[in-house]
Amino acid sequence: MTDGENTTPDSTSGAASPAGDAERQSPPVAAPWYRSPWFWALPLFICLLLLATWLVWKEWQAAESRRAALERQTTEARQSNQAREAFLQRLRPLLEKQPCDVQRELDAISPPDGLTWPISPVTPARPPAAAEAPSTQKPHSPQRAAVAPPSSVAELLEQATVLILAQRKEGLSMGSGFFVTSGHIVTNAHVVGDASQAIVVNKATGGPLAATVLRATQSGGRDFAVLEVREAPPVTPLTLAAGVKRTERVSAWGFPGAVTADDLQFTAMLQGSAAAPEVVYTDGAVSVILQRTPPLIVHTATVSQGNSGGPLVNDKGDVVGINTFIKLDDESYRQSSLAIVSASLADYLRSEGISFSQASPAPQAPATQPAKGGKP
Repeated sequence: MTDGENTTPDSTSGAASPAGDAERQSPPVAAPWYRSPWFWALPLFICLLLLATWLVWKEWQAAESRRAALERQTTEARQSNQAREAFLQRLRPLLEKQPCDVQRELDAISPPDGLTWPISPVTPARPPAAAEAPSTQKPHSPQRAAVAPPSSVAELLEQATVLILAQRKEGLSMGSGFFVTSGHIVTNAHVVGDASQAIVVNKATGGPLAATVLRATQSGGRDFAVLEVREAPPVTPLTLAAGVKRTERVSAWGFPGAVTADDLQFTAMLQGSAAAPEVVYTDGAVSVILQRTPPLIVHTATVSQGNSGGPLVNDKGDVVGINTFIKLDDESYRQSSLAIVSASLADYLRSEGISFSQASPAPQAPATQPAKGGKP
Protein backbone atom coordinates (compact mmCIF):
# COMPACT_ATOMS: atom_id res chain seq x y z
CA MET A 1 0.00 0.00 0.00
CA THR A 2 1.07 3.41 -0.67
CA ASP A 3 0.33 4.54 2.80
CA GLY A 4 2.38 1.72 4.24
CA GLU A 5 5.22 2.53 2.01
CA ASN A 6 5.02 6.16 3.05
CA THR A 7 5.04 5.33 6.72
CA THR A 8 7.80 2.78 6.49
CA PRO A 9 10.95 4.33 8.01
CA ASP A 10 14.00 4.70 5.70
CA SER A 11 16.79 2.63 7.06
CA THR A 12 19.41 4.78 5.49
CA SER A 13 18.16 8.09 6.82
CA GLY A 14 17.44 6.64 10.19
CA ALA A 15 21.07 5.42 10.53
CA ALA A 16 22.69 8.70 9.45
CA SER A 17 20.89 11.10 11.77
CA PRO A 18 22.36 9.90 15.09
CA ALA A 19 25.94 10.15 13.72
CA GLY A 20 25.47 13.79 12.60
CA ASP A 21 24.15 14.75 15.99
CA ALA A 22 27.15 13.21 17.67
CA GLU A 23 29.55 15.17 15.55
CA ARG A 24 27.75 18.43 16.26
CA GLN A 25 27.78 17.83 20.00
CA SER A 26 31.55 16.85 20.37
CA PRO A 27 33.68 19.19 22.65
CA PRO A 28 36.18 21.68 21.01
CA VAL A 29 39.84 20.64 20.70
CA ALA A 30 42.27 22.58 23.07
CA ALA A 31 44.77 25.05 21.43
CA PRO A 32 48.49 24.14 21.53
CA TRP A 33 50.50 25.47 24.49
CA TYR A 34 52.66 27.78 22.37
CA ARG A 35 49.54 29.64 21.22
CA SER A 36 48.59 30.62 24.73
CA PRO A 37 49.04 34.48 25.31
CA TRP A 38 50.03 33.91 28.93
CA PHE A 39 53.01 31.84 27.84
CA TRP A 40 54.51 34.75 25.84
CA ALA A 41 53.47 37.46 28.31
CA LEU A 42 55.75 36.09 31.02
CA PRO A 43 58.98 36.08 28.92
CA LEU A 44 58.12 39.53 27.59
CA PHE A 45 57.68 40.86 31.11
CA ILE A 46 61.00 39.34 32.18
CA CYS A 47 62.76 40.94 29.18
CA LEU A 48 61.30 44.36 29.96
CA LEU A 49 62.32 44.01 33.59
CA LEU A 50 65.89 43.10 32.60
CA LEU A 51 66.04 46.06 30.16
CA ALA A 52 64.83 48.49 32.83
CA THR A 53 67.36 47.08 35.29
CA TRP A 54 70.16 47.52 32.76
CA LEU A 55 69.16 51.13 31.99
CA VAL A 56 69.05 52.00 35.71
CA TRP A 57 72.46 50.41 36.20
CA LYS A 58 73.94 52.36 33.28
CA GLU A 59 72.54 55.64 34.65
CA TRP A 60 73.93 54.83 38.10
CA GLN A 61 77.34 54.10 36.56
CA ALA A 62 77.28 57.44 34.69
CA ALA A 63 76.27 59.31 37.85
CA GLU A 64 79.08 57.65 39.80
CA SER A 65 81.54 58.58 37.05
CA ARG A 66 80.41 62.22 37.13
CA ARG A 67 80.63 62.32 40.91
CA ALA A 68 84.15 60.89 40.85
CA ALA A 69 85.22 63.42 38.18
CA LEU A 70 83.74 66.29 40.21
CA GLU A 71 85.53 65.14 43.34
CA ARG A 72 88.78 64.89 41.40
CA GLN A 73 88.36 68.42 39.95
CA THR A 74 87.50 69.78 43.40
CA THR A 75 90.60 68.19 44.88
CA GLU A 76 92.79 69.55 42.09
CA ALA A 77 91.29 73.05 42.45
CA ARG A 78 91.84 72.96 46.22
CA GLN A 79 95.46 71.91 45.75
CA SER A 80 95.97 74.61 43.10
CA ASN A 81 94.51 77.28 45.41
CA GLN A 82 96.74 76.14 48.25
CA ALA A 83 99.80 76.29 45.97
CA ARG A 84 98.88 79.79 44.78
CA GLU A 85 98.28 81.01 48.30
CA ALA A 86 101.67 79.66 49.36
CA PHE A 87 103.24 81.37 46.33
CA LEU A 88 101.63 84.71 47.23
CA GLN A 89 102.84 84.35 50.81
CA ARG A 90 106.40 84.17 49.43
CA LEU A 91 105.81 87.20 47.20
CA ARG A 92 104.36 89.60 49.77
CA PRO A 93 107.69 90.25 51.58
CA LEU A 94 109.20 91.28 48.22
CA LEU A 95 106.99 94.37 48.09
CA GLU A 96 109.23 96.03 50.67
CA LYS A 97 112.46 95.46 48.72
CA GLN A 98 114.19 97.31 45.92
CA PRO A 99 113.20 96.47 42.31
CA CYS A 100 116.59 94.93 41.50
CA ASP A 101 116.44 92.65 44.55
CA VAL A 102 112.85 91.77 43.75
CA GLN A 103 113.74 90.73 40.21
CA ARG A 104 116.58 88.50 41.40
CA GLU A 105 114.39 86.75 43.94
CA LEU A 106 111.53 86.39 41.45
CA ASP A 107 113.87 84.52 39.11
CA ALA A 108 114.49 81.99 41.89
CA ILE A 109 110.79 81.45 42.64
CA SER A 110 108.82 79.08 40.45
CA PRO A 111 105.14 80.04 40.27
CA PRO A 112 102.49 77.29 40.29
CA ASP A 113 101.10 76.05 37.01
CA GLY A 114 98.71 78.50 35.39
CA LEU A 115 99.71 81.47 37.57
CA THR A 116 101.16 84.41 35.63
CA TRP A 117 101.14 87.07 38.35
CA PRO A 118 103.14 89.08 39.21
CA ILE A 119 104.13 90.38 35.82
CA SER A 120 107.82 91.06 35.64
CA PRO A 121 108.70 94.52 34.34
CA VAL A 122 109.92 94.25 30.76
CA THR A 123 112.96 96.15 29.60
CA PRO A 124 112.21 97.86 26.27
CA ALA A 125 114.44 96.65 23.46
CA ARG A 126 117.18 99.00 22.31
CA PRO A 127 117.70 99.82 18.65
CA PRO A 128 120.65 97.99 17.01
CA ALA A 129 122.81 101.10 16.81
CA ALA A 130 122.48 101.75 20.51
CA ALA A 131 123.21 98.12 21.30
CA GLU A 132 126.58 98.32 19.51
CA ALA A 133 127.67 101.43 21.41
CA PRO A 134 129.42 101.03 24.77
CA SER A 135 126.94 100.97 27.62
CA THR A 136 127.27 103.86 30.07
CA GLN A 137 124.17 103.13 32.14
CA LYS A 138 124.12 101.85 35.67
CA PRO A 139 123.32 98.19 36.33
CA HIS A 140 119.63 97.23 36.38
CA SER A 141 118.64 100.46 34.61
CA PRO A 142 116.43 99.57 31.64
CA GLN A 143 116.69 101.52 28.42
CA ARG A 144 113.91 103.97 27.79
CA ALA A 145 111.82 103.46 24.70
CA ALA A 146 111.86 106.16 22.07
CA VAL A 147 108.51 107.96 22.15
CA ALA A 148 107.67 110.42 19.40
CA PRO A 149 106.04 113.68 20.52
CA PRO A 150 102.26 113.48 20.11
CA SER A 151 100.89 115.20 17.02
CA SER A 152 97.23 115.08 18.11
CA VAL A 153 95.06 114.93 21.19
CA ALA A 154 94.44 111.23 20.55
CA GLU A 155 98.18 110.44 20.46
CA LEU A 156 98.70 112.50 23.62
CA LEU A 157 96.06 110.52 25.52
CA GLU A 158 97.28 107.18 24.16
CA GLN A 159 100.77 107.90 25.49
CA ALA A 160 99.78 109.39 28.83
CA THR A 161 96.94 107.04 29.85
CA VAL A 162 98.09 103.78 31.47
CA LEU A 163 96.59 100.53 32.69
CA ILE A 164 97.28 99.89 36.39
CA LEU A 165 97.40 96.44 37.99
CA ALA A 166 97.73 96.23 41.78
CA GLN A 167 97.86 93.10 43.92
CA ARG A 168 95.72 93.89 46.96
CA LYS A 169 94.87 91.62 49.87
CA GLU A 170 91.49 90.79 48.37
CA GLY A 171 92.92 90.08 44.93
CA LEU A 172 94.16 91.67 41.72
CA SER A 173 92.75 95.14 41.02
CA MET A 174 92.65 96.78 37.60
CA GLY A 175 92.16 100.48 36.86
CA SER A 176 93.41 103.41 34.83
CA GLY A 177 95.74 106.33 35.46
CA PHE A 178 97.64 109.08 33.67
CA PHE A 179 101.00 110.82 33.75
CA VAL A 180 101.03 114.26 35.39
CA THR A 181 104.84 114.45 35.27
CA SER A 182 107.45 112.42 33.41
CA GLY A 183 107.73 110.06 36.40
CA HIS A 184 104.45 110.39 38.31
CA ILE A 185 101.06 108.83 37.60
CA VAL A 186 97.73 109.80 39.16
CA THR A 187 94.87 107.36 39.76
CA ASN A 188 92.13 106.68 42.31
CA ALA A 189 93.12 105.43 45.75
CA HIS A 190 90.53 102.65 45.54
CA VAL A 191 92.36 101.24 42.51
CA VAL A 192 95.59 100.51 44.42
CA GLY A 193 93.97 99.93 47.82
CA ASP A 194 96.53 98.72 50.37
CA ALA A 195 99.15 97.79 47.75
CA SER A 196 102.54 99.50 47.94
CA GLN A 197 103.60 98.40 44.46
CA ALA A 198 101.78 98.25 41.13
CA ILE A 199 102.34 97.53 37.47
CA VAL A 200 101.66 100.20 34.82
CA VAL A 201 101.59 99.64 31.09
CA ASN A 202 100.53 101.09 27.77
CA LYS A 203 101.96 101.01 24.26
CA ALA A 204 104.34 103.90 24.97
CA THR A 205 105.99 102.19 27.96
CA GLY A 206 107.29 99.35 25.81
CA GLY A 207 105.98 96.78 28.31
CA PRO A 208 104.89 96.52 31.96
CA LEU A 209 106.81 98.77 34.37
CA ALA A 210 107.05 98.64 38.16
CA ALA A 211 105.54 101.58 40.04
CA THR A 212 105.67 102.57 43.71
CA VAL A 213 102.59 103.96 45.45
CA LEU A 214 103.86 107.20 47.04
CA ARG A 215 100.62 108.61 48.41
CA ALA A 216 96.98 107.54 48.61
CA THR A 217 94.00 109.15 50.30
CA GLN A 218 90.28 108.42 50.51
CA SER A 219 88.90 111.08 52.80
CA GLY A 220 86.91 114.26 52.56
CA GLY A 221 85.47 113.24 49.20
CA ARG A 222 88.94 112.87 47.70
CA ASP A 223 90.00 109.59 46.09
CA PHE A 224 93.55 110.13 44.83
CA ALA A 225 96.79 108.16 44.64
CA VAL A 226 100.19 109.10 43.22
CA LEU A 227 102.49 106.45 41.73
CA GLU A 228 106.16 106.90 40.92
CA VAL A 229 107.77 105.20 37.91
CA ARG A 230 111.53 105.68 37.98
CA GLU A 231 112.26 104.29 34.53
CA ALA A 232 109.30 105.70 32.64
CA PRO A 233 109.75 106.57 28.96
CA PRO A 234 109.74 110.28 28.02
CA VAL A 235 106.00 110.60 27.43
CA THR A 236 104.32 113.99 27.41
CA PRO A 237 102.35 114.38 30.68
CA LEU A 238 98.82 115.71 30.70
CA THR A 239 97.94 119.26 31.69
CA LEU A 240 95.24 120.00 34.24
CA ALA A 241 92.50 122.28 32.97
CA ALA A 242 91.76 125.56 34.73
CA GLY A 243 88.05 124.80 34.91
CA VAL A 244 85.06 123.10 33.34
CA LYS A 245 81.59 124.24 32.29
CA ARG A 246 78.18 122.69 31.81
CA THR A 247 77.55 121.36 28.24
CA GLU A 248 81.30 121.31 27.54
CA ARG A 249 82.32 118.42 25.30
CA VAL A 250 84.50 115.91 27.16
CA SER A 251 85.99 112.46 26.55
CA ALA A 252 86.95 109.65 28.89
CA TRP A 253 90.10 107.58 28.35
CA GLY A 254 91.03 104.37 30.11
CA PHE A 255 90.85 100.60 30.22
CA PRO A 256 87.28 99.47 31.06
CA GLY A 257 87.24 95.82 32.00
CA ALA A 258 84.24 95.10 29.76
CA VAL A 259 86.40 95.92 26.71
CA THR A 260 89.95 95.24 27.91
CA ALA A 261 89.13 91.68 29.00
CA ASP A 262 88.38 90.82 25.35
CA ASP A 263 91.61 92.40 24.08
CA LEU A 264 94.02 89.67 22.95
CA GLN A 265 96.95 91.96 23.79
CA PHE A 266 95.76 92.05 27.41
CA THR A 267 95.63 88.25 27.52
CA ALA A 268 99.13 88.04 26.05
CA MET A 269 100.41 90.54 28.63
CA LEU A 270 99.05 88.43 31.52
CA GLN A 271 100.97 85.49 30.08
CA GLY A 272 104.25 87.42 30.29
CA SER A 273 104.38 89.12 26.89
CA ALA A 274 105.47 92.74 26.40
CA ALA A 275 102.16 93.48 24.68
CA ALA A 276 99.87 96.26 25.86
CA PRO A 277 96.08 96.56 25.47
CA GLU A 278 94.40 99.36 23.55
CA VAL A 279 93.23 102.42 25.46
CA VAL A 280 89.46 102.97 25.10
CA TYR A 281 87.90 106.33 24.19
CA THR A 282 84.32 107.48 24.79
CA ASP A 283 82.89 110.98 24.44
CA GLY A 284 80.03 112.96 25.87
CA ALA A 285 79.18 116.26 27.51
CA VAL A 286 79.12 117.73 31.00
CA SER A 287 75.57 117.37 32.32
CA VAL A 288 76.00 119.21 35.61
CA ILE A 289 78.67 120.13 38.16
CA LEU A 290 77.55 119.16 41.64
CA GLN A 291 78.75 121.73 44.15
CA ARG A 292 80.03 119.35 46.78
CA THR A 293 83.36 119.06 48.57
CA PRO A 294 85.07 118.46 46.24
CA PRO A 295 82.79 119.26 43.29
CA LEU A 296 81.76 116.35 41.06
CA ILE A 297 81.34 116.40 37.29
CA VAL A 298 78.35 114.42 36.00
CA HIS A 299 78.94 113.63 32.32
CA THR A 300 77.58 111.40 29.55
CA ALA A 301 80.84 109.76 28.40
CA THR A 302 80.37 106.04 29.02
CA VAL A 303 82.69 104.57 31.65
CA SER A 304 82.67 101.25 33.50
CA GLN A 305 84.73 99.28 35.98
CA GLY A 306 88.37 99.72 34.99
CA ASN A 307 87.95 103.38 33.97
CA SER A 308 88.48 104.44 37.59
CA GLY A 309 91.47 106.78 37.83
CA GLY A 310 91.47 107.60 34.13
CA PRO A 311 91.36 111.17 32.78
CA LEU A 312 88.29 113.09 31.68
CA VAL A 313 89.57 115.68 29.19
CA ASN A 314 88.25 118.56 27.12
CA ASP A 315 88.72 118.99 23.37
CA LYS A 316 92.24 120.35 23.96
CA GLY A 317 93.33 117.25 25.87
CA ASP A 318 93.48 119.07 29.22
CA VAL A 319 92.25 117.08 32.23
CA VAL A 320 89.00 118.51 33.61
CA GLY A 321 88.46 115.64 36.06
CA ILE A 322 89.45 112.14 37.16
CA ASN A 323 86.80 109.46 36.57
CA THR A 324 85.98 107.90 39.93
CA PHE A 325 82.64 106.08 40.01
CA ILE A 326 79.30 105.53 38.31
CA LYS A 327 75.70 105.46 39.51
CA LEU A 328 72.83 103.42 38.08
CA ASP A 329 69.15 104.38 38.24
CA ASP A 330 67.22 101.16 38.91
CA GLU A 331 63.96 102.60 37.62
CA SER A 332 65.12 104.15 34.34
CA TYR A 333 68.22 101.95 33.83
CA ARG A 334 70.27 105.09 33.14
CA GLN A 335 73.91 105.45 34.11
CA SER A 336 75.59 108.57 35.43
CA SER A 337 79.36 108.89 35.17
CA LEU A 338 81.03 111.00 37.84
CA ALA A 339 84.50 112.54 37.98
CA ILE A 340 86.25 114.63 40.63
CA VAL A 341 87.16 118.06 39.26
CA SER A 342 90.81 118.65 38.36
CA ALA A 343 90.96 121.67 40.68
CA SER A 344 90.68 119.31 43.68
CA LEU A 345 93.36 117.07 42.17
CA ALA A 346 95.61 120.11 41.69
CA ASP A 347 95.24 121.05 45.36
CA TYR A 348 96.11 117.51 46.37
CA LEU A 349 99.23 117.42 44.19
CA ARG A 350 100.40 120.74 45.61
CA SER A 351 99.94 119.47 49.16
CA GLU A 352 102.06 116.42 48.32
CA GLY A 353 104.79 118.46 46.64
CA ILE A 354 104.18 116.98 43.17
CA SER A 355 104.81 119.39 40.32
CA PHE A 356 102.39 119.44 37.40
CA SER A 357 101.27 121.59 34.48
CA GLN A 358 98.07 123.58 34.62
CA ALA A 359 96.41 125.41 31.75
CA SER A 360 95.92 129.15 31.99
CA PRO A 361 92.35 130.35 32.50
CA ALA A 362 90.60 131.39 29.33
CA PRO A 363 90.73 135.18 28.92
CA GLN A 364 87.48 136.95 29.55
CA ALA A 365 86.05 138.70 26.51
CA PRO A 366 85.93 142.46 27.11
CA ALA A 367 82.49 143.98 27.37
CA THR A 368 81.54 145.82 24.21
CA GLN A 369 81.05 149.57 24.61
CA PRO A 370 78.64 151.43 22.36
CA ALA A 371 80.46 153.74 19.95
CA LYS A 372 80.18 157.39 20.79
CA GLY A 373 77.89 159.27 18.50
CA GLY A 374 76.63 156.08 16.98
CA LYS A 375 73.04 155.28 16.50
CA PRO A 376 71.48 152.88 19.00
